[in-house]
Amino acid sequence: MQNTLLTLIMVCLSFSCIAYEPLSFAKLQTLLTEPSRSTEDKQHDANRQPAQIMRFASVASGQSILDIYAGGGWYSELFARAVGEHGKMYAHNDALTWRFGKKEMLARSKRQILKNMMRFDQVAIKDIPLPSSSIDIAFMGINYHDLFFTHRYRNGELQIMRNEVVDYREAFSHIKNLLKPEGVLIIIDHHAKAGSGYDAANDLHRIDANIVKYQLQSLGFSLKEEAFYLQNPNDDLEQSVFAKGIRGKTSRFILKFGKAEQH
Repeated sequence: MQNTLLTLIMVCLSFSCIAYEPLSFAKLQTLLTEPSRSTEDKQHDANRQPAQIMRFASVASGQSILDIYAGGGWYSELFARAVGEHGKMYAHNDALTWRFGKKEMLARSKRQILKNMMRFDQVAIKDIPLPSSSIDIAFMGINYHDLFFTHRYRNGELQIMRNEVVDYREAFSHIKNLLKPEGVLIIIDHHAKAGSGYDAANDLHRIDANIVKYQLQSLGFSLKEEAFYLQNPNDDLEQSVFAKGIRGKTSRFILKFGKAEQH
């Protein structure tokens, strides 16, 4: 009994049971205005509401955050600024998302503003090389649908993007393993119509929120909270997110998951 108690204490002291004080909304807003942040990045703030998102996620100084399918690293840089020099920020891309985010991410890294950001480039989600119970927040911003993005048509020609869909079971079972006991998974993506299945994910770059909820809950995640900062009632959910007039203005869902309690 004493050995078990000692083990639990050691685990808590190592990393899993540290309590962090979430940054205030005012502090998060201040981060957005830092002079070293690029003008181009700041131009997206009104549309993406990052201070609201980080507050919803309870981002705090000293945390370890994993940005899944980070693309060019827009969110990654903000998280790195928020967790500070004692925190850790991991920016991840698999082969497909790296293809689209490489140029921006390399330019961002070249500026060398942030020393606490590590990259995992062209790595499958299931292979992210981090220890179990080491992550406070896993974040996926407008990319869950990319698990099911396998092809597209350009100038009438079929282009294969992936040979097959990503196995969400393998991917997010691994993410659950990486999360600390009280860690959270934040998912943001473009709304698709209910019942639209993977067709919307592939063709419109949208996904039905019910698919996300069902898949993650089946893996032992529990839905803790939803936020509605990025809803747009004028989005008919039937256009590609890249369509003129709706790009940057889509209606998006915001979900927070934790590990389901084991009984």
